[in-house]
Amino acid sequence: MGTERLAAADRIFDRLDTDGDGVLAADDYRASADRMLQSYGMGPGSPKGRALIEANQAVWQRQAELVDRDHDGRITREEYREWVGSLPPASASGKPSGSPEVMAALHAQFHVADRDGDGLMNRREFMAWRGFKLVPEEAAEAAFALVDADRDGAISWDDFNGAEHRHGLAALLYGPGWPSLSDLPG
Repeated sequence: MGTERLAAADRIFDRLDTDGDGVLAADDYRASADRMLQSYGMGPGSPKGRALIEANQAVWQRQAELVDRDHDGRITREEYREWVGSLPPASASGKPSGSPEVMAALHAQFHVADRDGDGLMNRREFMAWRGFKLVPEEAAEAAFALVDADRDGAISWDDFNGAEHRHGLAALLYGPGWPSLSDLPG
């Protein structure tokens, strides 16, 4: 795996490892959902909260199936790096680059981040969402520009999904400078 892909894999792994213990486990994916809900002032029992927790659990289950080679319920950095190295580059063919589980989790995150519930995420809401995910402001600005193709200052889920088909998921989540990797959690 090239150094750029390896560095991207490590950055994503570190973001997913919410407790910093050096492995990914179901608790990390639940903690990620809980932290996002808490930061947005929502409880886990709210409709948006339940949707996000369920979506994150589905992402964990899929990740564990694909990445946890020894089936011990934990994904090591080495296992994660090997898995990322095996992924094909996201294509510009118009085909989705994110798995159904990852896209469902992003859809749930989108609705949590849509603070006013109008079905649109304005620039400020998008920047707060990506900031919560530790994406640098400049990269988040560039990602928003990719999604807001009509430049009206707001994006719908359909806009995000369409941009994902055109630019690949990594560009929308982490900015256009990220290596094109498919199937990455957000």
